[in-house]
Parts: sequence; C-alpha cells; structure tokens
Amino acid sequence: MECNELIEQLSEYLDPEAQQKLCREIEEHLSRCRDCSLYVDSVQKTIVIVQGGTRVDPPVWMNDRLQRALASAYGTPEPPAAD
Repeated sequence: MECNELIEQLSEYLDPEAQQKLCREIEEHLSRCRDCSLYVDSVQKTIVIVQGGTRVDPPVWMNDRLQRALASAYGTPEPPAAD
C-alpha cells in the first residue's frame, strides 16, 4: 500500500460505522453478482488452505514446466527433464 492510498482509506479504517457500511455494500453486491461471489469464495478457501499449513506439492509435470519457464525468464540452465 502506498502512503496516498492509506490516507484515502484512513477514515474508513478508523470509523467502525464506515466499515460496517462498506461491508453491507459488499455483501449486497455479492448477493446479486455470481462472478464476484465465486471470486470471494475462492479467495476465502485459499486463505483457509494457506493458514492450515498443509503442504500441497504440485504434480511433477507442473514443476518441470515452472522450472523451464524460470530458466527461460532468468537465463539460467534448465533442469533435466523428469522421467
């Protein structure tokens, strides 16, 4: 967050009534907008997973693709292909 963003949002941060109003507006929007509702739901689920501390290893093929992309982007040698 930049300083000017903080200053713009400071009143909402300090004013519980403004926070409640913002929450009501968001909830109203979510009640009628499927796309935003799905987005918020996926963010909430992601937070729960991350906070749970459960490690989920990506499939080998995904790791290989990631390593190749990083090697290409940063000019480092590519790792050997997985068997």
